[in-house]
Amino acid sequence: MINVTTNTKVFPRWFRALTASFLVAQLAVTGLATAQQMAPPDKSMQRDDMGPQLPAIRMAPPQQPTGQLDLGKTPLMNDEKVILHLLNRFTYGPRPGEVERVQSMGAANWLRQQLQPETIDDSALDRRLASFPAMQLKLEDLMRRYPDEQTIRQTMNGRGNMPGGMAEKAIYNDQMERYRVRQEKKTGKDAGDDAMSSADKWDTDKLLADTPQNRFAFLCKLSIEDLRQLRQGMTDQQRQHLMDGFTPQQREAVAAFAAPRQLVISEVTQTKLLRDIYSERQLQEVMTDFWLNHFSVYMAKSEQAPYYIADYEKNVIRPRALGYFEDLLVATAESPAMLNYLDNAESIGPHSEEAKNGAGPNAPKNKAAGLNENYAREVMELHTVGVNSGYSQRDVTELAKVFTGWTIDGNNGKGARAVFNADKHEGGEKHVMDLRIKANGEKEGMQVLHMLATNPHTAHFVSQKLAVRFVSDNPSPALVERMAETFLRSNGNIRAVLATMVSSREFWSDANYHSKVKTPQDYVVSAVRAGGADVASASALAAALTQLGMPLYGMQTPNGYSMKADAWNNTASLVARLNFSLALASNRVNGVQIDWDAMLGTGGSSLTPAQKESVLEAKLLHIPVAPRTRDTILKAITGNSQQDAATLRQLITKYQQRDPLTFVSADSGTAAPLDPQAALAAGFLIGSPDFQRR
Repeated sequence: MINVTTNTKVFPRWFRALTASFLVAQLAVTGLATAQQMAPPDKSMQRDDMGPQLPAIRMAPPQQPTGQLDLGKTPLMNDEKVILHLLNRFTYGPRPGEVERVQSMGAANWLRQQLQPETIDDSALDRRLASFPAMQLKLEDLMRRYPDEQTIRQTMNGRGNMPGGMAEKAIYNDQMERYRVRQEKKTGKDAGDDAMSSADKWDTDKLLADTPQNRFAFLCKLSIEDLRQLRQGMTDQQRQHLMDGFTPQQREAVAAFAAPRQLVISEVTQTKLLRDIYSERQLQEVMTDFWLNHFSVYMAKSEQAPYYIADYEKNVIRPRALGYFEDLLVATAESPAMLNYLDNAESIGPHSEEAKNGAGPNAPKNKAAGLNENYAREVMELHTVGVNSGYSQRDVTELAKVFTGWTIDGNNGKGARAVFNADKHEGGEKHVMDLRIKANGEKEGMQVLHMLATNPHTAHFVSQKLAVRFVSDNPSPALVERMAETFLRSNGNIRAVLATMVSSREFWSDANYHSKVKTPQDYVVSAVRAGGADVASASALAAALTQLGMPLYGMQTPNGYSMKADAWNNTASLVARLNFSLALASNRVNGVQIDWDAMLGTGGSSLTPAQKESVLEAKLLHIPVAPRTRDTILKAITGNSQQDAATLRQLITKYQQRDPLTFVSADSGTAAPLDPQAALAAGFLIGSPDFQRR
C-alpha cells in the first residue's frame, strides 16, 4: 500500500502563482512545438539531393559489430545541441558528468556503443542488483520459494510439497497460519490472541548482540504476530541493527515472512527503476521499457502476475529489445505473463478434445470454458498490424482458434511454464487475413505470427510508435515510411530501424528539439539521475509514480501508457510533479538522498541564492531556463536560511513508502536538506516546464 503523507497546510498565494506561471509556460511551449510538428514539412527535408545529408548508418544483424556510424554535422541543429538531444532521447536524461563523457568519446562513438549494449560494462549496476537475489531465480523457483496464496492453499490441501530449508519452511508456515486466521475470522471463530508482551518472550538487547546466523534462526521460529510485536517493541535504531550482517537472501526471507507476494512485487518494481537510473546500457533500458509498454501486461491481473512479470522483463523483453521484432512477438506470445494477462491460457477450442470431455480439471472456477478472443484481437490491433489494417471480426475468431492450446502448465500447482496442450486446440483448417492455415497444431500459431511480423502494416505501425517515442508526438509521415521500409528490408531489425530514424533530418530538426513532454516515469527517473542521487531503496519512487498516474505495470487495459503530451499535460499533473520535485530536492523521498553541497562545489555555501540557482540550472538542465521561470524561482527564495527552511516544510509532500526488505519505519533515515536555498532552487528547477521536456 502506498503511504504518502501530505502537508495539510494551504499553499501560500505565491506558490499558487508560481504553479500557474509554470503551467502557462508549459502549455505555451508544447503548443508551439505541436504547431511546428503539424505544419506542412519543408520539401528540402523530403528530398535526398538537397542540402547536407547525414551519412547512412550501416547496420549488421544484432550481436554483430554495428559498422561505421558517423553523425557528422547536421544541417538542422548546432553541435552544442547534438549531445543533449541524444541523451534526452536515448537515455533517461544525463547524470552528472555524462555530457562531458559523451563529448570526450564523441557522439557517434557513444551511440554506436549504446546500439551494442553487450559491449558496455554494467558491473556497477550488477552490484546494486545483487541485493535482490530473488529476481535472478528461475520462474518456477521464484514461485516455489515465495508462494502466493494459491500455492499455500494447495500445500495445505496436500496437493503441494513443503520446502525443506529453514527459511522456506518458516515462510510457508507463516502464510498457512495467516490463511487459517483469515478463514476463521470469515466464519466468526475466535482466532486466539496471545496477550504475552514482547518483553516476556525475548530479550531485545541480547538478541541484537547475537550473531547474524543466530538472529536469523530466531526470526525463522517466530510467528507472524511475534514478528509484529518484535518490530513494534523496538526503536528505529534497534530495527536498523536487527538485520546487520544478514545476506540478501536472508533479508528477502524476513520480508517474505509477512507477505511473499508483496516482496516479489516490490523487487520487480525496484529493480526496474534501478536499471533505469543506473544502467550504463541506457538505450537498452529505454527500448526495454518501450516494448514493455507495447506488449503491455498488468501486475494486478492475477495472483501469479507479479511472478510472471519478473520473468517477462528479464527473459522475454530485455534480451530482445534491440534484436528482431518477430523474435519479440513470438517470445511474448509464448510467455506466461501474456498468456495469463490476455486469458489465452483459458481458451479452449469449441470442438477440441477437452471441450468434448468437459472443461477439464484445470478450468478456472466460475468461468465458462470456451474460446477466448482477447489475445487474438490485441495481437493484431495493438502488437502488429493495427486497427485500420483491414482485418475483420471473423479474422479475430479464426486467429483465436489458431492459438487454442497455447496455455500455462498447471500440473502440481507449478503454473510456471508455457506449454502447448493439444487437447485444448481447435483442429481443422483456418483462414486469417487471407492466409490459409492447414491443421498443424502449435505450428499454426508460428505461421500466423510470422505473417503478422512481416506484414507492411506492422512495419508502419511499429515505426510510427517508435517515432512518437523518440522524435515527436506527430512524426513526419515521410520519416515513418522510411523507417517502415527499413523494417521490411531488414526483417524487423530494430537497430536498423533506429539507425534510419537517427540518420534522418526530422530527428535533428530544431522543431523536435526539447519538445517531448516527459511521461511520469521519464520525469521521475530523469530527476533522480540529474541530481546524482544515491538510491538505497526505490520503493518510494515506485509509490511516487503511482501518485503521478503511471504505476509500473499498472495499466489495466492492453494499449499501454500514452507517449504523447496530451495525456500528461494538465494542471493536476504539473502540481503533482512540483510536489515530487520539492520532496526529492529536500531528501524527503524515503531511500533517496541528493548531496546539493557536492553539486554546488567548494564554497557553494557562500554563494548567493541567484548564484546557487545559476549553478544548479546549468548542472541539472544543461540549458538556460526561460527568464520568466528563473525570475519566478528567485522570488520564491528569500536568502534567509530559516525562512527558506520554513517554506520547504510548508510545501513538502513526503513519499514514505516502506521497503519490505528493511525492518525500519517508512520515514526513518530521511535527512533534512543541508542547504534549504539549494533545495528550493533545485526543487523548482526540476519542477519547471523546462525540465519536464526532453
